[in-house]
Amino acid sequence: MSRRGWSAQERGGLSPFNSGLGDGRGGVPEVTDEDYSYITSEDLERSSHYSRSGGGGGPALVIDDDDILLIKHKGVTYPEHFPAFSIGDGKLLVGDVRERVQMIMKLSDRSTRKIRLLYKGRQLKNDLDPICEFNVKNNSEILVVLPEPSDDDSSSESSEEVVVVGREAESRPKKQKKKKSKGKKSKSRGGSPRESNLEIPSGGGPIDKLNTISSHFTTKLLPLCVQFTASPPTDPKKREDEHRKLSETIMQQVLLKLDEVETNGEEEARARRKELVRTVQDVLNRLDSQVNS
Repeated sequence: MSRRGWSAQERGGLSPFNSGLGDGRGGVPEVTDEDYSYITSEDLERSSHYSRSGGGGGPALVIDDDDILLIKHKGVTYPEHFPAFSIGDGKLLVGDVRERVQMIMKLSDRSTRKIRLLYKGRQLKNDLDPICEFNVKNNSEILVVLPEPSDDDSSSESSEEVVVVGREAESRPKKQKKKKSKGKKSKSRGGSPRESNLEIPSGGGPIDKLNTISSHFTTKLLPLCVQFTASPPTDPKKREDEHRKLSETIMQQVLLKLDEVETNGEEEARARRKELVRTVQDVLNRLDSQVNS
């Protein structure tokens, strides 16, 4: 017996070099028309329909749509793709989103550690948490707040940078800034929500700081929200733009400031902050309903 297989005799005498096919004299086999099958246009059409309908021996190729997060920063939206079902399955972590923000915005490692990720007023803090724990879904919007180089400066300068106050406005005296904002109110729908800045006093306890934030929200931002929900712009683009400005300003000037207040373990301060967050979140939900309706 050969090492590579069976001998010709054991296989019934059939060998590729000694075939019994043909005329029996080892010549070329005779080929006739009956040995061919012809494909008609009808066969081609049937085959095309067969492959489109997904029938046959193999499963049809199905390409799953990616999960998408709309990462927003200063009015710019970045639609970022992630593996399909990674959000709902709990595989996409807060740290993954943070790394993606670093990549698309070309941030240093230090700046990346300081960025704040917000979803509907809630801050996504722990990098090991799946984002689905914050009710983030496919096509959800994630707001990104980046630290500015002036974060170590005074609190008023820092807050001006966060809300993107223009350089011209920063260089003018405060009295002139107030006059300009009054003039703008007569030309627009109650003025821009970013014109009003929030300064939290460095002294005082947590309750005092929370009350300052609450007063700023109630007197400066809430009237603009009420006006928007009562009479939103009819133009879809203007409506979306105004909704974005209001939402981002509330998150930056109210929700983030509430998060920065140290309650020092005071139960009253914790309850007060929780109440304010819930109130602000209700207002944001009403703003969202005007855009989504």
